[in-house]
Amino acid sequence: MDNTAAAQWEACLQLIRTQLPATEYNTWFEPLAFVGFKSGRLTVSVPTKYVGDYIREHHRELVSRALAQCFDADTQLIWRNEEVVAQWREEEKRRREADHSPSQKQAPPLDSRLNSRFTFDTFVEGQSNKLARAVALSIAEKPGQTTFNPFFLYGPSGVGKTHLVNALGIRLKELYPEKRVLFVSAHLFKTQYTDSIIHNTSNDFINFYQSIDVLIIDDIQEITTAKTQMAFFHIFNHLQQNKRQIVITCDRPPVLFEGIEERMLTRFKWGMVAELEKPDTQLRRDILTAKIRRDGLSFPVEVVDYIAQNVDSSVRELEGIINGIMAYSVVDDCDIDIDLARRVVARIVNLERKELTAEGILTAVSRHSGVSRRDLCAKSRKQGVVAVRQLAMYLCHKYTGQSYAQIGRIIGGRDHSTVLHGCNQVSRRLQTDRDFRRSIEELEAALRK
Repeated sequence: MDNTAAAQWEACLQLIRTQLPATEYNTWFEPLAFVGFKSGRLTVSVPTKYVGDYIREHHRELVSRALAQCFDADTQLIWRNEEVVAQWREEEKRRREADHSPSQKQAPPLDSRLNSRFTFDTFVEGQSNKLARAVALSIAEKPGQTTFNPFFLYGPSGVGKTHLVNALGIRLKELYPEKRVLFVSAHLFKTQYTDSIIHNTSNDFINFYQSIDVLIIDDIQEITTAKTQMAFFHIFNHLQQNKRQIVITCDRPPVLFEGIEERMLTRFKWGMVAELEKPDTQLRRDILTAKIRRDGLSFPVEVVDYIAQNVDSSVRELEGIINGIMAYSVVDDCDIDIDLARRVVARIVNLERKELTAEGILTAVSRHSGVSRRDLCAKSRKQGVVAVRQLAMYLCHKYTGQSYAQIGRIIGGRDHSTVLHGCNQVSRRLQTDRDFRRSIEELEAALRK
């Protein structure tokens, strides 16, 4: 352990302690533990993901100031979730015990991490998901034996990707209980891999994943670092060569997946690539009806129709509207009718949501900063102009959904790596510069008006 860095972290905690009530500090900061410090990256363990999320939400500025004083302003804080790491270590322990037991020839039991609520019975079929559902059913019946390997499922957040791949895993386990099926988020995969590097058990990590019969990776776009991609590449190759099934979800199609090696993208395209689109009006109506029936509720037909016609972003938002209407009807002691539906939808969903474009963002940034549109798109390397240009790139990526390459073409014909670097620079500055963050929040508020 780096004793100097550990002492700096203790000093950091002492600073934080002086600025918080004792109960607040003891609840959220006392459980933290120093793990390591290298290349400007401070790794601190948290007992659960919730603790890290709470500190980020409520004490971000306090932690940033303490880090700047005890380390430096550019120090990056990495939370290591001990709850997740403990699960990984326990699985590794069971696997190693099985490997060294002469009487135990089979792999140890595996927690598949599948959500029992997400089944095919609760997945409502429509035109936008019919193909993907059929492919998932086919894989569940014959894992690794169809041309759908890998199965790459993509679509925007909230359209049912996680539900569908969980349903695939649950049906497959019902048909083949002996199969080792594992559902894992890309975030958890990264955490486990990082832990294996720290503890010099990367071979065990690779071997564990190569023992899986059906691997379901959720949100693959989060695996962006070169080393983690390399680990996944070796696992992917082994599983496919041995006719094991691979299922992947992503928020974009392979062709728009930037920041990943070409050979990995090529392998994603080997099997079946299917899209889950946003549900159309009829499917939204069917989803609402199914949820209302499943929850034992009673909604007037006109209320269901109103929601289906006015809430079009995601399945998750549809379900949130139903929950919101129920809550408001109880709190306000009123009937569920079209007037209540209008009020709830107006509160939860911005029905006059402004469609932001790159051109509109560039104009707003230019007006906000005083840097002309011409300079934003020109070759100027003046520090002030570059900083504003990077801000424009960051906001375009955040609000338009365009790829780094598309944004680069709009802002002076730059390549995707330049845009990616610019976005990263702005993200880092937002974490450490309070005045900058407030200025950007004001600009974003103006954009959304």
